[in-house]
Amino acid sequence: MRVRIPLLVAAVLVVLLSLPISACAPGGGGGGGGLTVTATEFKFEPANLTVKRGQEVVVTIQNKGTVVHDWVVPDLNVKSPKIQPGQSATVRFTPQRSGTFKIDCTEPGHAAAGMVGQLTVQD
Repeated sequence: MRVRIPLLVAAVLVVLLSLPISACAPGGGGGGGGLTVTATEFKFEPANLTVKRGQEVVVTIQNKGTVVHDWVVPDLNVKSPKIQPGQSATVRFTPQRSGTFKIDCTEPGHAAAGMVGQLTVQD
């Protein structure tokens, strides 16, 4: 019985100590791996992304909705093709300037219905 208590305490400590490490892991950032955005009616998930200036960004957009969508960052001249329901598309770009840029779906009425987001490019 006495051997089990230290083992249980050790297991709990491992779990607790791993929480802050995973909380600090990068999420939604560019550089390194790719990003995945899900498109549905009428939103992007995640809607807001943060990337680094000068680093290649790879975004895969998965259309899990029932109508055609696209993913566009007009001020950076980034535009996915039209994505049919159940399909996906990947865009690659390297932002050369910092700032916050609008993301939207350019299908008629979609942005007005809330299918928008922001791309933050940091130095």
